[in-house]
Amino acid sequence: MSENVKKYSSLNVFTRLLKYAWSKWYLLILGIVFIIIVSYIDSLIPVLIRETIDEGIVNRNFDAILKYSLFIISIVLVEGGFSFISRMCFVKLSQETVYRIRMDSFKSIQRQSMDFFDRAIIGQLISRITNDAERLSEFLSWRLRMLIYSFMLIALSLFFMFSMNYFLAVISFITISICIVLNTRFAILIRPVQDAIRQQIGVLAGLTASDLAGVKTVKSLAIEENEYSRFVNENNKFLDLNIKAAKMRAIYGNASFLVIGLTMASIVYFGGQAIMNNILTIGELSAFLTYLITLSWPMRGLGFIISDIQRSVASAYRLFEIIDSEPRVRERENAIELNNVRGEIVFENVSFSYSSGKKILDKISFHVKPGEKIVIVGPPGSGKSTILKLIMRFYDPDEGRILIDGVDIRDLKLSYLRKIVSYIQQEPFIFNRSIRENIMLGNPDASFDNIVKAARIAKIHDFIEILPNKYDTVVGERGVMLSGGQRQRIAIARALVSNPKILLLDDPVSNLDAETERELVNDLRDIIRDKTAIIVTQRLSLIELADRIIVVNNGRIVEMGTHDELIKRRGLYYQLYKSYGGIVDE
Repeated sequence: MSENVKKYSSLNVFTRLLKYAWSKWYLLILGIVFIIIVSYIDSLIPVLIRETIDEGIVNRNFDAILKYSLFIISIVLVEGGFSFISRMCFVKLSQETVYRIRMDSFKSIQRQSMDFFDRAIIGQLISRITNDAERLSEFLSWRLRMLIYSFMLIALSLFFMFSMNYFLAVISFITISICIVLNTRFAILIRPVQDAIRQQIGVLAGLTASDLAGVKTVKSLAIEENEYSRFVNENNKFLDLNIKAAKMRAIYGNASFLVIGLTMASIVYFGGQAIMNNILTIGELSAFLTYLITLSWPMRGLGFIISDIQRSVASAYRLFEIIDSEPRVRERENAIELNNVRGEIVFENVSFSYSSGKKILDKISFHVKPGEKIVIVGPPGSGKSTILKLIMRFYDPDEGRILIDGVDIRDLKLSYLRKIVSYIQQEPFIFNRSIRENIMLGNPDASFDNIVKAARIAKIHDFIEILPNKYDTVVGERGVMLSGGQRQRIAIARALVSNPKILLLDDPVSNLDAETERELVNDLRDIIRDKTAIIVTQRLSLIELADRIIVVNNGRIVEMGTHDELIKRRGLYYQLYKSYGGIVDE
């Protein structure tokens, strides 16, 4: 993750989360108002039971019994309606809030430079946008609502209890406090164990899947017993974790019910004495007992909600960390576009290193004339592909500058730069979409005629036409339905559809068979004819396309010239050419 990330305390994260929610303030306010009404109605029911007993049952007043019964039914129906409205408000609030956070996170990821992805683990980014966002949704839609409901119900219940009998209310207050503490501690202790259990399930599933997929290897090496022992060890860990969780549930799960049971016995004992001394009524004693039963669930749930707040804050923090990540490669405020691009490229003393600090390029300087075809060769790890990435501004150089038509590329709009310069990777990524959509990625506004034109130039049109759905054929994940050569040609068509002036090709034939390679190289002559082209390669076939060859070694340019000139020098290029299989007249 980027180093340029704001650091937030838990309170700041929670506050920022609420600011996101405040964009739908009316839903938040309505939800809170209705949940307060619901908690008030629920706290009122034991009071109505008290009145039913004292006024109706004790006095044998059937009209009072009927009146309070109907009243209870009425407010329960009202409570159900208000509860539904409150639930819908919080659900809609959570979906709208998490929608914005998820979109901001994805937008931030899209604008990051390549160094961000060099450091980030893709699985973690996916987990943040999916799992962490879902946890926030659950918190806002359910846990926040239940937090407000539980606190209000407990507070209102204690108010009515204290108004009936101070002594019994104090006993109930102590009980509620003990139960909340017990359940909170239980939730805090059980969370990591539950996480470990889920992780261990993944370990067992991965081990099983690996052994089943590699069953031939397992049997051919006769390592069944070893694999069984590994499975036994991991399964024992899983068993131990589940037993540990079961012990916690047995201890803490029953502890709160034990406390409530002892409290109810105490209230019956002391309440019975108070009734005999005319200090308490039978209805009030019933109300106290009803309150304890009513509050048993909020007391249990409140503990888990309190412990879960930190997890939700952690999820929000991880998402805000993505949102606040500042890309190292940024577009300048007054970025410009060029008129009549010629395609001249100049490197002036360019040095660059990745995060490791080791210099990949060291004071590189060269000049590519408009329309010139340059092939860059060198040993693996010499910095060849990095040159192309710097031209695309995937990274910015540590020193020096890169010019296109005399303008520093850092002064150009990023979207414009990547329109006039197209980069074709060694292994082009083909999306699980139609061929038409894959080609259009290079220019989303391209007409179908332009798509066909690009496909014809890339020599892939005839193949597309024989497909059942032609340009609307979906090619599968990573273009699995296509051969390596076909994927390369679609990538070339994708690059050409925006009509770039400069083409960068990173070893485009490295994964092709000999025949496909020859065909593609012959076609590349026409494709790059009117363009400035820089080709990184270790294949002899592409050297034929070069007007000049640049030889790079250990991040420096060690030779530059035509093929014949470099062969005569008998330097590094001469050695590389021979190692590639080239025939040289001695």
